[in-house]
Parts: sequence; C-alpha cells; structure tokens
Amino acid sequence: WNSVIGIAREIAALTGNPLKIPGIRDQRSGEKVQDLVAVRIEDAELCPRYTARVVKGVKIGPSPEWLRSTLEKVGIRSINNVVDVTNFVMMEIGQPLHAFDYHLVARASRPCDQTGTHGQDARATIIVRRATQGEKFKTLDNVERTLSADTLLIADEQKGIALAGIMGGQNTEINDHTKDVLIESAYFNPTNIRRTSKMLGLRSESSYRFERGADVGICDWASRRAAQLIL
Repeated sequence: WNSVIGIAREIAALTGNPLKIPGIRDQRSGEKVQDLVAVRIEDAELCPRYTARVVKGVKIGPSPEWLRSTLEKVGIRSINNVVDVTNFVMMEIGQPLHAFDYHLVARASRPCDQTGTHGQDARATIIVRRATQGEKFKTLDNVERTLSADTLLIADEQKGIALAGIMGGQNTEINDHTKDVLIESAYFNPTNIRRTSKMLGLRSESSYRFERGADVGICDWASRRAAQLIL
C-alpha cells in the first residue's frame, strides 16, 4: 500500500485485471559498473542486498513540470531532476533509492607497487557497515548526529556517507556541479531501520518503507527504472 504499483497489484488480484508496470529499455553502456564501483557488505544480516549503478554525464537542474507536480501532489518537495527521480520511483514501486555524487565517494588506496609508491583504485568504494559507538555523521538536514554501534552506515574508505535506509549525508549529496551519479538500491533489515530511526528521532519516506519490509526482489528493477528516467 506504500506505492502506486503496490496498490495496483492489490486491485489486480481482487479484480483479475492484468497488472501493468512500466517497461524498461536496456541502456547499459560498454563500461561495466564493477570497473567504477566496489561494494563491500560487512553486515549481510542487516543488508542482504545492495545494488549500485552509475549514470554518467548528467546535467543537474529543475525537474520538468510533470515530475514536479506529481511529487508535490503527494507532499514531496521538488529538489532537482535526479533526486526527484529517486523519490518518484519510490512512490511508484515502493523501493527507496539514494543518489550520491559519484566523485564525492572516496577511492580505495592500492598497496605499494614495485616503485614503493601508493596508488589509488580508480573505483569508488561503498562499504555497508555498522557505525562505531559515538561516531558522528551529518545528515542532509544539516544536523550532526551521534551514532551507536547498532546503526547501519553506508560509508566509503574515509567516512560515512549515508544513514542506511533513512537519510543521506551532506558530504556526497547531489549538487549543481554533479556530473556522474551513483544510484543506491538496497534492502535493509526492517527492525534495525525502525530502531535506528526511533533512537535518532529521524523519520523519512525511506525509513517508513524500509521499517515495514521492502521487497528484496525489486532492487535492480527500481535502479534501472531510475536510470532510465534520469537519462
């Protein structure tokens, strides 16, 4: 009941009418996402599935009128074309998404080479881990929060970049200079999201859905749908 397609699925079951969902074109480039992003899940119990997709060459700006008005009708403020797409897909299919500025996600350091110099991995690194007790993190609402060891954090090699399933961080948010976008579509443990949301006093459209149990089977579909709409 937390998405348009979810409601349509219920109606289809009751009436016997066929369920219609948007078709998605295959828009993969020759470049593999594995060459752009490394994902490391350190707590598979709290995050059994994490998908990452990269869309290159975006131009950040206001959303078209149809997208702005659609979101505003359900009480969501328009922010920019990329963030609005992630919110649109969430309301459409019930899968919360998050968009990072790809170039603000830190790269991993490579071990010393034969010359004795350290290199840097060309790939952005996403780490899904528990926060350390007392770790500080500033969310998109400009509030610095103190986390507990039970908090699931999306991080890179240097810092936290999002409160898993609840809210992103200021340090990797989409901005006017963003050129490449990393789309997160994942499944997070409902009990953990609910506990963290309550502890921090932070509710969001995303946490509302994750704490009730999202569909682990639609992560990739939602990610591809968002990429298509962004393109």
